[in-house]
This record gives sequence, C-alpha cells and structure tokens, in this order.
Amino acid sequence: MSLRARSLRNVVLVLLALVLVNLLGHRYHVRKDLTGDGRYTLSAATIEMLDSLPEAVTVTAYFTEDLPPDLAMVRQDLKDLLVEYAERSKGNVVFAFVDPNTADSLEKQATESGVRWVLVNTREKDKAEQLKVYMGAVVQMGEQTAIIPVLQPGSSLEWELSSAMKRVSIVDKPAIGLIQGHGEPAMGNMPQLEQALSVLYAVEPMAIYDSFPIHDRFSALIWIDPKDSIPALQLKQLEAFMAKGRGLVVASSNLSTDVNTSNMISLRRPDLADWLAQRGVGLEPRVLIDANCGQVQVLQQRGQFTMPVPVMFPYFPIISGYSPHPVSSGLDAVVFQFTSPLSFTGDSSRVKWTPLLFTSKRSNSLPAPQVIDIQKQWNDMDFLLGPQTVGAALEGQLTNGHPSRMVVVGNGGFVLNGNGQQPMQIEPDNVNLLVNAVDWTTDRTGLIELRNKGIGYRPLDEVSDGERALIKWSMLLLPVVLVLGYGAFRLRWRKKQRDQRMHPGHVQ
Repeated sequence: MSLRARSLRNVVLVLLALVLVNLLGHRYHVRKDLTGDGRYTLSAATIEMLDSLPEAVTVTAYFTEDLPPDLAMVRQDLKDLLVEYAERSKGNVVFAFVDPNTADSLEKQATESGVRWVLVNTREKDKAEQLKVYMGAVVQMGEQTAIIPVLQPGSSLEWELSSAMKRVSIVDKPAIGLIQGHGEPAMGNMPQLEQALSVLYAVEPMAIYDSFPIHDRFSALIWIDPKDSIPALQLKQLEAFMAKGRGLVVASSNLSTDVNTSNMISLRRPDLADWLAQRGVGLEPRVLIDANCGQVQVLQQRGQFTMPVPVMFPYFPIISGYSPHPVSSGLDAVVFQFTSPLSFTGDSSRVKWTPLLFTSKRSNSLPAPQVIDIQKQWNDMDFLLGPQTVGAALEGQLTNGHPSRMVVVGNGGFVLNGNGQQPMQIEPDNVNLLVNAVDWTTDRTGLIELRNKGIGYRPLDEVSDGERALIKWSMLLLPVVLVLGYGAFRLRWRKKQRDQRMHPGHVQ
C-alpha cells in the first residue's frame, strides 16, 4: 500500500472514530464543556438543589416552534438543559413544550400564566417581517408558581431555571430588612433588586427605633443611601443587632448630585459615614474618575440638526478589578455613578478588611465639590492615580459582641431603577453584587456561583502602543514569512527528490 493510500485510510478511520464518539455521547448524554465559564455544565448549586427537591417540579415551556435560527438555539438549549435536570433529579423534573401560536386557547393559556409575547424582526426571501413569538416558561411545584416571562438569547438558562425552582421549593425564606426612614430609596425604586432577592429571601422595609431592638427575625439588613440625619440611639440598636452575629450591607457615598438640575457634584457627610469611620471604613470626600467608563448622550449641533451624541463620561466608572471573594467572584461589568473611594484605618487584628472592587489602572480621584464639564477633553494625564477601592468586605469584631460581617460599597445609587412608568434598566451585575453581598453576610453562598454564570461583558485587554504595533506588524508579516518558508521547504524537498531519482539503482 502506498504512503498516500495509508494516509487517506488513517484520515477516514479518525473521522469514523469521531463520528462514533459523538453518537455515543449524544446517546448517553456525555459531553465535554470547553467554555471558559462552564456554562454547559451543571453547577454544584443546581445539583444540590435538584437532589433536595421535596416533590416533583413541572416546567411548561411556552415556545414558538418556528423561530429564527438565533432564537431556535435558545429553545434547543433549554430543551437540552431540561433533559439534564430530569435525569439528574431522577424524574423529579417534568417538562413539556407548548407552541402558543398553534391555537388561540394555547395563546390565552400562555398569556394568563404570565408569559408574554415579543416581536422579533426577521428577513425571509428579501422580505422583512415582524413575528409574534413566545419564549417563556412556567415552573410549578404544588400550589407555588414562578414565571419566566421571556428567555433572552445570551442569558444564563441554568440560573433562570434553578432560581425559579428555588422560588417554588423554599417554604420559609429568611427575612432581610431594608432600612427606611432616613431619606433612603424605597423598594419600589429597585424592582430588579427586589426580584433577585425574592429567590431566597423575604425582603421587608423596616425602621430602626430609638427604644426597641431590631427584631431577631431579620438575618441581615440592607442600608442604601441614607440622606437624612440618623439618631445616635438608632445606631446603637444597629450595633446591638450586629453584636448577635448578624450582617449588614451598606451602599453610600459622600457625594450628592442631580444632573437634571445642576452640573455640580456636591459634598455631604451622612451620619452613616461617621459610624463607618468608627469601624475603620473611610468614605473619602472625593469623586472617582476612570478612563474605563460609561457614556452619556449629549445634544450637539450637526449642520442644521441637533442630534444626541454618545460621549465618554469618566464619572461613571465601569469596574474592572474584582477580588477572588464570594461577593465579587464571577462579576464582569458593574457600573457606578459618582462614586467615593474607600479606605481602611481600623484594627486589622480584630477586623479582616478585604477590598472587593477596583477601578482600572487609568483612574483618579478629584476633590469634592466638583463642577461637571461635559465638553472636557480627557487625556492620559487625567488618570494617573491607578486602581481605587470602591467596595470592600469586613469580617470580625465590628462590635463588642459576636463576630459579624459587613459589606460596604462607595456608591448609593448603583441598584436604583428610578421612578416612573418606565424605570431604567441597570446592569445585571450591579444587582448580582448586592445580592451576593446579602448571601455572604447571611452565609448562604450556594447560588453565587450560579447567579454569576455566563459571561456577558468581556472587554479586550488594554495594551500599550508598542504592543499594539508589534501585534499589527506580526499579523501582517507572519503569513508572508510562513508562505516563503513553506516555499523554501518545498523547493528543497523537490530538489532532494530529483537527486534521488538520478542516483544509480533508484527504483520508482
């Protein structure tokens, strides 16, 4: 057999082996997950949840059958995931797919269940159309029901399913108190946060009283952006609560802004800042700026028209540094607005201070008050300070009682959706950060890995001008060098073949 025939035979055998391995893997649901975040592998939290289901869970997936290719992948991924859930739970997860577009009664059933239709644009045979499609699910256990109105492409299907199953399977949820009474935003201004917390917790607005202790039913407290004065007796009640080993999550800063009425970043000193300072946490009277930042729309004159133009706004830093800690693990894109840096001056022998969130290497902090100049042309000289801490975790003797936990974030508005009929959508990782903090302070970190599963924001690494030039010229010249090298090798090999043929006794 000639060398070419043997090579062809080996290639065919390898291809047949690969086909056989894929068929066996498909038949017995064995596969290798090569994604960076393991998005096609059930997490430990999901496996634990499935193994502990008290009774059967029914999942009714309302999905339009005839979907565009990119949306059809969501349907198939959901079906594959439900198959895994059913096998892992040994039949405790039962599912069915229903196409509401096939009958008016099924469409009515989906709508009444809470699954909403969406319009998607598609093009077929050079004709643009809008399709009314359903891509949601209803999860039910007994009389408990959880609705997934729409499953968006790119979302973490495992998180959506597992969190819904958690909602219907947990009977007694731990109570979390949202402190009110000092100018804090109400829970109605944070619907995304409320929905995320409701998976594991019962969130209750509560007030701190001068003469009554904080109720023991609360596992932890959340304190977001208090603006009014806080009586000293109430802070004493807070300390007594934490002395029992209970946790606290604080989101506040020394800054006051209202971009709708003023271009001034004002300085304020909330009573909570003084209380934090007694525990060694410094809310610095400065405002952070970062070259890695969000954008704002600015009206600019373009000829005869006035048009909104996106402008980079360094006062809205996109957090790019995260510690390997349960609160910050898995986060990708937390966006803050008008943030104060944090520092620690406490006793490290009594309290463990762990910085969680950092600005990028190209950042700085400016003294407050500060005037916002939207037309300012920023350059590299404005960002020379380096990474700044904007979130931290504290653990240990924060009071004179049992060890407790506290998470502090130097921004008070990062989880606010705002008021009105159409609240602003915020980054999912903003919500994940605060929910992770609650999980950690209550020592319930099981779903943190799952909540942060799936990479939604992965910016390119910043490189210097020299590295950029090296990469550019390498990409330009390397193919030429490889072609020339192959040509030289081929020329030498052909010459060697000719020399062998001319050698006496050579047999073709």
